[in-house]
Amino acid sequence: MGTKFPPEAAAVSTRKAKRPPNNWMKLLDRHCPGCEYCFDAGRAGSGIYWIENQRGVWIALNETQFKRELRHCGVSPIAPRSSFASPVDEVLLGIQHNCDVAFAGLLAGYKAGIHEMCGQRILVTQSPRFIEPKPGKWPILRAVIDGMLQDEKDKKFNQAHYFYGWTKIALEALRAGQPRPGHALVFAGPAGSGKSLLQNLITRLFGGRSARPYKFMTEKTEFNSDLFRSEHLMIEDEQASTDIRARRNVGAQIKIITANEEKRCEAKYRIAVDLLPFWRLSISVNDEPENLMVLPPIDDSIEDKLILLRASWKPMPMPTVKPKQRKAFWRTLLEELPAFAHFLQEWQVPPELEGDRYGLVHFHHPEILEAIDALAPESKLLSLIKHYLDSLGDTSWGPYPAEKLERELNGSDSQYEAKKLFSFNNACGVYLGRLAKKYPGRFMSKRTSEERLWTINWP
Repeated sequence: MGTKFPPEAAAVSTRKAKRPPNNWMKLLDRHCPGCEYCFDAGRAGSGIYWIENQRGVWIALNETQFKRELRHCGVSPIAPRSSFASPVDEVLLGIQHNCDVAFAGLLAGYKAGIHEMCGQRILVTQSPRFIEPKPGKWPILRAVIDGMLQDEKDKKFNQAHYFYGWTKIALEALRAGQPRPGHALVFAGPAGSGKSLLQNLITRLFGGRSARPYKFMTEKTEFNSDLFRSEHLMIEDEQASTDIRARRNVGAQIKIITANEEKRCEAKYRIAVDLLPFWRLSISVNDEPENLMVLPPIDDSIEDKLILLRASWKPMPMPTVKPKQRKAFWRTLLEELPAFAHFLQEWQVPPELEGDRYGLVHFHHPEILEAIDALAPESKLLSLIKHYLDSLGDTSWGPYPAEKLERELNGSDSQYEAKKLFSFNNACGVYLGRLAKKYPGRFMSKRTSEERLWTINWP
């Protein structure tokens, strides 16, 4: 049979049109036995056909190229006297009506072939390439991971267990073809500690494909179709934005990536389509304050979706000064990946680290969390309040509504910082609420029948 689609699966039309006869299927069976074809209905007006080649990869052909393929298979382009359509035309129409797909391309986490997804047919054109686990030793890779993630202050505590658990759970779901959500994994530490190196090894383990989502996550582009091609989404050495709105956008996108199964795929010259990609997001940042601003403020809605690991600098277990040395080091790490994959296969997540939703509990290294909290807008508000009360010679304020505090700060000598901080309606009230959770003795509120009143007591 030349197609996986039966005639009754033809696309629904808004007007009743005469369907091509079943003769096109007989033509394919006779001239192209065993071949698979699809018509890409997601590219409006482009006339793209897909054919599976001998390597199991689907390739795109325009109509002219596809006609040449059919003629090569022996399908005649000449119409018989009794018909206005040639056998090639019959096959083209048959495939258009019966073998249409709403999306065709690479899709993270799926093998090549036809899939039913979100109420539509899609064609995945190529499978990820996994590293096959093999028993063995991986001393160089182990030295890299332990050197980077071992906590110097507490030798008994090893952040590597969170890395092992995150990677193991993702690999098991990915190889089984059963997508499940997972945390965003953050490595924060000094330059040269191996953060990007570990990210590149994650890419190899997850099928060899990675994409850069930061531009889309900060709304610098509306198109995200390139992200759907890769299992591993990487944020690495990005230019951090000091705009709190950009940081909030990153936080909102992290929630979508880690929690939502269905995502909207937007591409140029294509009809937008809902898909179910398998994604894991990793982020590497240097631990200076200006670099940490790549990360969003950590609030209640995002804290359980992040694993924050502190990276330490240690000498690499092999020389890496010269280009040849770096190539030898990388080659050694790749050679050890099958043994590492086998280790993850056998390794069990410790009971105290098991979680219900993601299979693993979240973790925030206290030093990294403290550094990020210092960059949070509520921390800026805390500083403005302290400066304002000092200028008044007071140690308390209230009970007043948050709007009054916002007006007073906007009229103070810190008005530039205050107006920049209060970038949306009720921003002051939102930040006071966060400060009340962090400092319950300093910030208190009570609700009346008309409004919420805040009292600030500065020690």
